[in-house]
Amino acid sequence: MREAILVGGPFLLGAGLLACLRLPVSSRVALSTAILSLIVAAYVAEAYLRALPALRMRLAARRIGIPFDSRDQFEVVRDLRKRGIDAFPATFPAWQGLPSEEAGLLPLGGISRVTTVFCNEMGQYILYRSDEHGFHNPEGIWSSPRFEVAVLGDSFAQGACVPTEQNFVELLRRKYPSTLNLGMVGNGPLLMLAGLKEFLVELRPGIVLWVYTEGNDLTFDLNREKRYTFLSDYLLPTHRQGLLTRQSEGDAFLRGLMDREYTSRQAATMRMSAPARFWRLWSLRQALGLQVGETKVDHARVDLPLFRRILEEARRTTRGWGGELYFVYLPAEARYHDEKYGREYDWSRRQVLSIVEDLQLRLIDLHPPISRHRDIPELYAYRGAHFSPAGNRLVAETILEGLHSSASN
Repeated sequence: MREAILVGGPFLLGAGLLACLRLPVSSRVALSTAILSLIVAAYVAEAYLRALPALRMRLAARRIGIPFDSRDQFEVVRDLRKRGIDAFPATFPAWQGLPSEEAGLLPLGGISRVTTVFCNEMGQYILYRSDEHGFHNPEGIWSSPRFEVAVLGDSFAQGACVPTEQNFVELLRRKYPSTLNLGMVGNGPLLMLAGLKEFLVELRPGIVLWVYTEGNDLTFDLNREKRYTFLSDYLLPTHRQGLLTRQSEGDAFLRGLMDREYTSRQAATMRMSAPARFWRLWSLRQALGLQVGETKVDHARVDLPLFRRILEEARRTTRGWGGELYFVYLPAEARYHDEKYGREYDWSRRQVLSIVEDLQLRLIDLHPPISRHRDIPELYAYRGAHFSPAGNRLVAETILEGLHSSASN
């Protein structure tokens, strides 16, 4: 329907304007004034919607009493490099790796041992030094003699966008010191399976937390990931790239890629897409539900059989070394603000939980504690953002309760 409106709308509008040429001059003047007013109003609304995320970040910073950093990510990198710090924007396999099939290597982490400029949702950018394989862990953790817990997931698991000591994986680490975080922005089910098979088969953690994000894992990520053969190959029992011994290759690939992007930003050549989006009313169309490709629950595009195969392979692999796979369900924040999204996500939730039950995976469900919380907005940096420190605490507490309950049974 949205695509039909976007394609057919301009033709109908053009036909209507041609028909208006038959109107008297006074009517044409009045109509032109009305159309011009609507156009101006549309671009004013677009400007407001484009500024809204920054406004929300400013309000979040004010709420917690910290100064707001108005720089973009590459400006932060530039200022760090001026001080002689080896800094890079956070790199993610879903964005930098997947489009580069010709590289012959798909890095699943970021650049190792560099100052990583992550994200800013509450006033200040999150900076961390990446570990030996480019993940958000304390350096040296890969030499641990034994791993108790490993976490697979996307940006929520990676720790966006709160200080390191306040993300939920770091809070879990207080109870389970040898906890390995393999979360990366944009990871969907196939990338999570890839991380499990590349790294965890060798490390053999006792507990693997599969952090499922309701808002995008099925509706967007999986549909993108399944287009890449080198990801779907991870469904084969023995497929691996051997990334534990190829970090230098991954670093060279990602450094080259990000240095080229950094140079382009410095030359201001990459800022052209922002004005183009403005003139196309991108933010307004997205707000009105007319943005083709937006993330929503489209039943016809949810590949449940593939999702089931992925979880089956993850369970088989984890049990192969004697580990236990836990399915951690993170509900979409939108479901708590809009009944329409709630109904859509309820459908996919029923399908996913049915698969989890059929596979006899241990479930840790965040929907009940979040839905019962006295102040749900407090759990997020702002509407549409990641968890706030309070949200991360709730996630960590719920996971720890789930692990304790399972250990008691």
